[in-house]
Amino acid sequence: MKIAAAIILYHPDKSCLANIHTYYNYVQKLYVFDNTETGNNFRDELQSLTKIEYYQDGVNMGLSKRLNEACSLAITDGFDWLLTMDQDSSFSEGDFIKYLGCANQCTAMDTVAMFGLAYERDNSGPSPTCRYEENIRLITSGSLLNLQTFKKIGSFDEALFIDLVDHDYCIRVIAAGYKTIQYNNILLLHNLGNTVYNASIKSLFLVKKKKVIHSPVRYYYMVRNTFYLIKKFENQNLPHVGQLRADLNTRLKIAFFYSRNIWQIWKYVRLGYNDYKQNNMGQIDDMQNAGPGR
Repeated sequence: MKIAAAIILYHPDKSCLANIHTYYNYVQKLYVFDNTETGNNFRDELQSLTKIEYYQDGVNMGLSKRLNEACSLAITDGFDWLLTMDQDSSFSEGDFIKYLGCANQCTAMDTVAMFGLAYERDNSGPSPTCRYEENIRLITSGSLLNLQTFKKIGSFDEALFIDLVDHDYCIRVIAAGYKTIQYNNILLLHNLGNTVYNASIKSLFLVKKKKVIHSPVRYYYMVRNTFYLIKKFENQNLPHVGQLRADLNTRLKIAFFYSRNIWQIWKYVRLGYNDYKQNNMGQIDDMQNAGPGR
């Protein structure tokens, strides 16, 4: 496997450098796309790494466009696979080597469009064996993207900007007859949102629970892009598309029960649905609290 990697940054802190070093030595090139509008305190340190190609144009272009740019560069440079990473994602020591070993053991690699990882270990715990399943909804971070398949499937949907970029691609992969394989014996260290420990009205505010809450702008993208994808695939008879609405409902219920910012979230939920109806896609005008990925 000839592997490059790509990472998309947005106002990164120094932890992103440590995260990069958990896989940097095992890829042949790293494309860094910095969506930060102005400056980056770690630019010089990043550019000092010899395998890095660093790109910054002062514009936050989101995830999908930068992923397409990374894939185009990697294809031009002759790579077969592209590891796609978020700035807050990393591997425990030895896990990336294990990941590559499992992928290399795949006997039908030409049928696999993406390899991916669990970001919480399954109940059976760590294992030296390559324990895997076909998962139709891999997240972008930590995925190994088959670039030959990418050329057949087509680009990431740039209308989405952020959120559900990965789900859209997986839906198209499965519809085209390819597989998306998740290894459950390897953990991706990944931050999905802000973890809170709050009580809700369901327990009369007596019982606290740990829940993941996102910024209001993230809920905007979740709502707008979910309805966009349901509409996009409505005539293709893909049963797993219906799960998108169920997942959105679950996330919104958690937000409204456990967030302490309900009215602001509701404002962006309504805006997201209205923009979907008006086909206002791409980047939201109000970028307060928004980021480039999950």
